[in-house]
Amino acid sequence: MTSPYDIQTYLLDRANIHDTLTRLPIYYDTKSTEGLIKDVFAPRVEVDYTSILGGQPNHTTGEEWARTLQPMLDAFDSTQHVYTGLLIELPQPGQNSVRPESCTVVAYGSAHMVRNSSLKHNGGLVYFEFVRLKDLEEKGLNPWRISKQKVEMAWEEGNKEVMTGIGS
Repeated sequence: MTSPYDIQTYLLDRANIHDTLTRLPIYYDTKSTEGLIKDVFAPRVEVDYTSILGGQPNHTTGEEWARTLQPMLDAFDSTQHVYTGLLIELPQPGQNSVRPESCTVVAYGSAHMVRNSSLKHNGGLVYFEFVRLKDLEEKGLNPWRISKQKVEMAWEEGNKEVMTGIGS
């Protein structure tokens, strides 16, 4: 029989999901490929940046996606990515609730990108799916990793040349 989803586990899940999502922009901006691989992305990911970069959603491994990001991030002189207003969708704890294997998160996202003294700024909603990895949990680590990320850019301003050649 499955144990009920208790308040302590619910709160720990919320904190771990929040921590994983907080690491994402920090690792983008510090260009930490290893951090993205180790602490952020699930073994398999679907990433949809089509509203910013065009093309098609990317289905790959978390490691490959993190390594794909490296030359994109290296092309900028500096970046600042921010996610706020996190809406973490977990079931409420209780006797009739079961601990989830996955969940969704919606957040406001924005990015400032600087290249050759020019600035580009954009923002919108970002939709995430997280999965709970039991092997990490058994090691006493934060088990929540991003398995899907979809950016829906709502606005942009600044010099469009900043993005020239990024993601192509």
